[in-house]
Amino acid sequence: MPCRNGEPNKLQPKNTMKKIVILAVALATALGVQAQEKKSYSVTTDFTFTSEYVFRGLKQQNNAFQSSAELTAGDIYAGLWTSQAIDHKDSTVAKGGEIDVYGGYKHKVSDALTVEGVGTYYLYPSARAPFEPRHSYELGVGATYNIRGFSPSLYYYYDIVLESQTLQGSVGYSYPLKELGASLDLNAFVGTVETKDANGSHSGKYTEAYNFYGADASVVYNLAENAKATVGVHYADNWNLPSGTPNNKLYWTAGISVGF
Repeated sequence: MPCRNGEPNKLQPKNTMKKIVILAVALATALGVQAQEKKSYSVTTDFTFTSEYVFRGLKQQNNAFQSSAELTAGDIYAGLWTSQAIDHKDSTVAKGGEIDVYGGYKHKVSDALTVEGVGTYYLYPSARAPFEPRHSYELGVGATYNIRGFSPSLYYYYDIVLESQTLQGSVGYSYPLKELGASLDLNAFVGTVETKDANGSHSGKYTEAYNFYGADASVVYNLAENAKATVGVHYADNWNLPSGTPNNKLYWTAGISVGF
């Protein structure tokens, strides 16, 4: 993720983590109640461990616990996602935690084509001013086309605070493993990022441009009608960044998702 600007952190890491967990549980409970009252609503919660958190080719955290809760009503969705690092030894802006609040509209134009618009608010409670961003806002639009089991997609994102543009393309394929009650999900992606104000104007403009690519392979097990377990292996790399920037990331994830 491009460098984002920040403000002094007034929250202690442990207290922040407790508040985040309480907020996530409360949101999941509230959404679950709404989903039961109105059948047109659905709620999905997810709890995942990742050996590294990598975003758009850049490492954000080591050994992190990630959780989310998402409410969907027809074509509209909204959710809360958080990543909390277990290992705080790295020097990235997200080392003390990241909280994303997002919402969007996803519409199925035809059996093959789906279009989407999404907005995300990023918050980094432990960011250090004036060199790291404490928050930013991003808008995105994209489309996915399903053809013969493959799902190529193209998305464009614009970060208002950082004046950053991201263009990312990907293609996915899901191979059913019927004997195991599972599926093998494969995905490959490539993208480019151009940032005009990586410091968010707090300490002068700093431009940044780079490219990234990667691939994912995950086995998704159906535990129950509304519950799944996922184990995945991931690879990510970047280029055109300053010398010394970490790249060639190979990491793994394991998680459980439950729907209501």
